[in-house]
Amino acid sequence: MHLLTNTVHFIDVKKADSITLGKNQLSSLFKLAQAFPDQWIGWSTAENPIWEEFTSQAQNNYTMLSAGAAPAFICSVIDYIEDSPFINYSPNQWYPTWIMSADQGMTHASILNEIQALPSTQNFEYDINLLARVIQKQGVFCYAKLNKKDVIASTQLAYRFVAQTQKKRWVPFLFLCHVRYEKRFPLYAFAKALFKKQQDKKVDLLAIQQTEPSQKKEAINYDVVIPTMGRKQYLFDVLTDLSNQEIKPNQVIIVEQNADPESNSELDYIFDDWSFTINHLFTHQTGACNARNISLGKTTADWILLFDDDVRVPVDFMAQLQHTLISTKVKAITVACLQKGEKETQQTVKQWPYFGSGCSLVHREIVDRCKFDKALEHGYGEDVDFGMQIRRAGYDVIYAPQIQILHLKAPVGGFREKRIFPWSTDNIQPKPSPHIMYFRKKNYSENQLKGYKLVQWFKNYGKLGSFLPWGHNKLFNKAWESSKKYANSL
Repeated sequence: MHLLTNTVHFIDVKKADSITLGKNQLSSLFKLAQAFPDQWIGWSTAENPIWEEFTSQAQNNYTMLSAGAAPAFICSVIDYIEDSPFINYSPNQWYPTWIMSADQGMTHASILNEIQALPSTQNFEYDINLLARVIQKQGVFCYAKLNKKDVIASTQLAYRFVAQTQKKRWVPFLFLCHVRYEKRFPLYAFAKALFKKQQDKKVDLLAIQQTEPSQKKEAINYDVVIPTMGRKQYLFDVLTDLSNQEIKPNQVIIVEQNADPESNSELDYIFDDWSFTINHLFTHQTGACNARNISLGKTTADWILLFDDDVRVPVDFMAQLQHTLISTKVKAITVACLQKGEKETQQTVKQWPYFGSGCSLVHREIVDRCKFDKALEHGYGEDVDFGMQIRRAGYDVIYAPQIQILHLKAPVGGFREKRIFPWSTDNIQPKPSPHIMYFRKKNYSENQLKGYKLVQWFKNYGKLGSFLPWGHNKLFNKAWESSKKYANSL
């Protein structure tokens, strides 16, 4: 296929025509957006680009898409400092990521017109990734179908990108990573980047996101999954809130746990007359991962609400969730789970690097493909790991801050009871915890783990028994190796 350089195409989704403009691709995108404010604006290096796959992926107007070769200058360094799942894309598969290819892509004119302009470097690959990095964290859903490009990466561009997208401290941190792990000393690129200002363009996407969904649906059918232990009254309040919903669940599946082999269920009210079916299971085996997996296997509805046993929700909670599902067209949503007095400042829905196992709604397709990893039982990270499984399965996790529930953080019961682990009595305690190490080794790249290790080295400085650099380094390495050893045993 004959390739064109420095071209920008205007995409009319309905008519599939295109027009070609100027050599400054970034400014051409903004000019096209002004000329066609209700259309999708795209770029391509192909003479006759095919857009059908793109238009099928564009579920709403606050979306940005690209496909082709991943930018080498970003992929060569970003995992040292980017502690999120967005950069761990699966090659040649659509994946939620702000990393964009310059080969082909598109976004809606309404987003570009809201931004109005960004400074251009005349390097479109750099410019489009800077744009995506800025707007994704503010509420634009970014997806890419990438493949790796075997080219030499520009170190100067990499440092400049870090300086313009991260806090200034990450520039010297990247330099330390290059010195420590690659025995490289890119002094010129490092020094030059120190004079670059962070690109902090604010974009108001709320009006775009609040457009009323044109698609109206019948009330969604959903099941609720609640693991519980020692929280009888709190769980009763949760069931009461669910029974008061405008859209009621089909069934609520409760997995009640009590480690005492002589114990029986204390939930006498489950036999009362509720507006939904209660499917109750009682077990002496404790652990939230096991309980959620058991209950997920009992679900039959199209949607599954993963809930905690100590939350309170308003009567229109499910109605709000349904509205967001229709407008975003996603299959996994985590809502704001706030403690008393907490305030959520985020206003727009956005792609989220985490997942809330006690405050999320997921589609059956996800439940059929993902399970909670029991290696993380009684530790931490099982919910974030579940979110990683969702992304690898080809879905996205969206955070909806405007849908809020109250997390009471009940002082009784729960699953974080103090446990004796094999490492609990060791003289040198593993750093980080073996559960966190297991999660990171399972889900993150080698360079992400190296960057995380260096961050932990600084965070734990002086806390392990020595303030001398060489003494701290010796103790930290022992704690790190201990964590890796126990993580492998999980």
